Amino acid sequence: MKRIIILTLIALLVLPVLIQARVTYLSEEEYKDLKKKERLVYWENLETDLAELQQRKADAIANQEKYSATIVELNAKMVPVKAEYDKVHADILAFLGVTEEDFASIMEKIKYFNNEVTNWNGLTDKELWKAKKVVRSLVVEYNDYRGSKLGKVPDFRNDFSDLDNKIVNLEGNLEAAKPKYYEDDYTVVKGDWLSKIAQYSFIYGDMSKWPVIYRANRDNIKDPNIIYPDQVIKIPRGLPYEWKVYKGECLWKIAGYQEVYGNAAKWPLIFRANKDQIKDPDLIYPNQIFEIPRD
Repeated sequence: MKRIIILTLIALLVLPVLIQARVTYLSEEEYKDLKKKERLVYWENLETDLAELQQRKADAIANQEKYSATIVELNAKMVPVKAEYDKVHADILAFLGVTEEDFASIMEKIKYFNNEVTNWNGLTDKELWKAKKVVRSLVVEYNDYRGSKLGKVPDFRNDFSDLDNKIVNLEGNLEAAKPKYYEDDYTVVKGDWLSKIAQYSFIYGDMSKWPVIYRANRDNIKDPNIIYPDQVIKIPRGLPYEWKVYKGECLWKIAGYQEVYGNAAKWPLIFRANKDQIKDPDLIYPNQIFEIPRD
């Protein structure tokens, strides 16, 4: 009889609800080795364990019946809600002028933007900044699509919400990749001159900074008073860490440029940083490239 009970208990252990029993079950040989009192204690422990497991099983069955009834009730309540949802959903698509046939193109566009963002985020800072024009074009393309009727289809709300975050992160990564000094391109339009360009709010907002543009384009602009429509010129951003010497320049003159130090008295900083190239501070040559020390 005891052996039957023990085997029954072992069989019950395979049920999912019957886990983590407190008793360590014995083999038949181990059970035979027990003394009478030990067998009695073992029996009592098994009896307690069995009762607890049976109660847990009963509770699980009761909960299953309760939840099954709840599921049936919720399914019934969902029927009118689902019908109303489908109606409103159809109205939204009709208002946007979007058909379900458009869904495939929307999914392709979402996939395209996700792939592009992943590719750009996989670049180094230097590579990402070098590709800044293409990256910024992608952001503009995404924002345009996001604002279109296809970007407002409610079925893809979560997909676009996720993409919104990814685009913001990409813009943040591009900003973080921006070097301390870089150059933008500007295409000259009819009626432009250097001081006018410098005064544009998206350039410097200060017409007196036209020499900064001129010096950055001396290989391209021979006379600062003569520039041409469609001419592409460089717009320096930040403070340069290197300087290419041009004819007529000296150390104090270079130090005095506003994009260098704006103070001619700081020429010794350039001299000390470039002693391997400058033997005499009064004697420098065109096309030499000097380091410009920064704090």
